[in-house]
Amino acid sequence: MINRFSFVHNDVLIPVLIAGLVLFAIFFYKEWVTRNRRNFVLNAVVAFVTIAALVLLVLEPTKEVEVDDQKGLLLTDGFDEQQNDSLVSLNKGIKVLNYDSGKSIRNELDSLTSIYVIGQGIPSYDFSLFNDLSVDYIPKENPSGINRLSYTNHINLGEKVEIVGSYNQPIKGAFLVFEDSGGNGLDSIQFGENGNPDFSLSGSPKTSGTYVYQLTVKDSTGVLLDGNPLPIEIKEKKPLRVLILNNFPTFETKYLKNFLAEEGHEVIVRSQLTKGKFKFEYFNTSSSPVYELTDAVLNQFDLIISDADTYFNFSASLKNRFEKNIRESGLGVFIQPSEFLFNLRESSSYFKFKRDAIDEVQLPNSSNSLEKYPYDFDEQFLVQPILKGDGLTIAAYKQMGLGRVATTTISNSYQLLLNGSDEAYKNCWTQILDAIIKKNNMAVEWKAVSHIPIVDAPFDFNLYTNLKGFSIVNENGGLVATVQKPMISNKYSGIIYPKKKGWNTLEIESDSTSQFSYYVYDDVNWKSLRTTESIAANQKRFKNTLNKNRTVTNDRPISPISFYILFLIGIGWLWLSPKLITDK
Repeated sequence: MINRFSFVHNDVLIPVLIAGLVLFAIFFYKEWVTRNRRNFVLNAVVAFVTIAALVLLVLEPTKEVEVDDQKGLLLTDGFDEQQNDSLVSLNKGIKVLNYDSGKSIRNELDSLTSIYVIGQGIPSYDFSLFNDLSVDYIPKENPSGINRLSYTNHINLGEKVEIVGSYNQPIKGAFLVFEDSGGNGLDSIQFGENGNPDFSLSGSPKTSGTYVYQLTVKDSTGVLLDGNPLPIEIKEKKPLRVLILNNFPTFETKYLKNFLAEEGHEVIVRSQLTKGKFKFEYFNTSSSPVYELTDAVLNQFDLIISDADTYFNFSASLKNRFEKNIRESGLGVFIQPSEFLFNLRESSSYFKFKRDAIDEVQLPNSSNSLEKYPYDFDEQFLVQPILKGDGLTIAAYKQMGLGRVATTTISNSYQLLLNGSDEAYKNCWTQILDAIIKKNNMAVEWKAVSHIPIVDAPFDFNLYTNLKGFSIVNENGGLVATVQKPMISNKYSGIIYPKKKGWNTLEIESDSTSQFSYYVYDDVNWKSLRTTESIAANQKRFKNTLNKNRTVTNDRPISPISFYILFLIGIGWLWLSPKLITDK
């Protein structure tokens, strides 16, 4: 079906038309001055057709047609030349495109009905370009190097930096070394025969601040083979004010309160003995019993830990008071689980659960297993995982304004201590509680969405605040635009394109206390990790892509042969016409 005509050289349409009209005007004047009345009209028509044919030859006209078989091939970083050659030879007329993050390929994609993608794939921020296109992603092999990495990049002074991951195809005998910012080795492992070994490294920073540690690979003689930065922000440890509310004393609370006290936190435990009578315990704080849970009292604490029976049997007014402090003051609440919690309605418990019949789970980055309730977190809006084990979310929080409510499906975590796994117990509870504690004296909470920010690539971030009419600036004082989320009035999101590698900052204008630091990597950093993650993301994104080619409209060139014939006939007649008159 033909919808419209166009030209290959639309950019010179006006100049060419003007030139054609000028040429025709010159010929018309010449014929008028030396006209033979018998051939004047005929010659003028022939001249017009001849010049029109010449104009069309220059402009190269096209017609719009519907096609459903125009395939494309997109070459991304690290593509295999043999794959490229094979696909080109098997698909005659395939359109080959090179992906360049700095150039748009939207117009080229609009003309395709389906496309092959080879190499490490497309960055996730460009996935939307392929929403309506049938995509066949053919990944490259995972490269040699670190292909999985997890580490604690924000810690308190005195805590350990824990690094876990896996390394694909290491050099036998080489060392993986965790170094501090001064190049001093903190921990290391030596690679053996295993082709894809898991590793675990750790170290204890000595001072607070923002630092760039390194994860390096060295051969057996100490020669550097590879290295990548590990940015770490270390903050001075500040004791938390914690209130624990229990219907009755439990072993879980006993060991948890001891852990919090040993960490230097100020802890008050209130256990109910009978109706209206309580037993109080105090750790690292003065004796000050808490009978009434007023706004003033709740505001004194950074974290409240309560068993489910106690919390969900509060009066409606007291529960509303808790939720008000969570939303407006950023109070953190952790609900100790029980069967009572899992049997509550979603509207009452904050969380939605589904029975999974699994009663044991292995902790992340650990060989330790723990008992769990036979339930799993169901996906919900605003619910985010804190801990995962065996592919299951075993601890999660729900964002409520500035604060968070969390719980877990783990049962009897103190068994770790009884089994001598003190470090695993500490890591488990540190991750859970750090995710929900009140952010003291902070009007803004920041969260980096992009995993590995790169120079000139989009860096996504979120922030939570109750401030109104604020502005965000970067380290150079430039304004950064944000968008308020319609369903969450205190959540804002933004995207920036960092221009320099190293530490960068964002902050609320005229409020340096709100500063947020993030590290921007060079494009050569973490190549193997970024490639592996990109391949996995593309495989997931295009796994269930459209399997039917779409119909698109393309501009197909009109054959110029007819225009050549018209031009040659016309120019031949104009050359011959005066001679015929002379002969007569």
